[in-house]
Amino acid sequence: MTIAIALHLLAAIIWVGGMFFAHMALRPAANALLEPPLRLPLMRRVFAGFFPWVWASVAILLVTGYWIFLVAFQGKAGLHVHIMSGLGLVMAAIFAYLWFAPYRRLGRAVDAGDIPAAAPHLAMIRRLIATNLVLGLVTSVLGGTGRYLL
Repeated sequence: MTIAIALHLLAAIIWVGGMFFAHMALRPAANALLEPPLRLPLMRRVFAGFFPWVWASVAILLVTGYWIFLVAFQGKAGLHVHIMSGLGLVMAAIFAYLWFAPYRRLGRAVDAGDIPAAAPHLAMIRRLIATNLVLGLVTSVLGGTGRYLL
């Protein structure tokens, strides 16, 4: 169980921490210093490096989360665990949509050198990451303190 909990925590830290860094530090710096013809390819490359880690984190979170729920809690847990699970599934669905729709469109537009067409897709990715960041922070707080809150 210790390994499952450790992997669960590490996957959450990688995903939520990566979103925090990208949204709160990288994006503002790139916006301040780079024009769109440089900024959009940069962000695409950043996502190309980060998103495989997100896929791995999602898989690890789902497997370890349900393993912990079924083995440690024997399928019975407090409301905070159910909320955390639901929010995690919503986050995974948002990420899957981000990957299969705006991220793919961003890549095609950047590859074609069509920066004006790429910009709205990056804006959509930013909004989806911001949404998942908030959900991820709430989920993390519930995971760490939920039994004391609910």
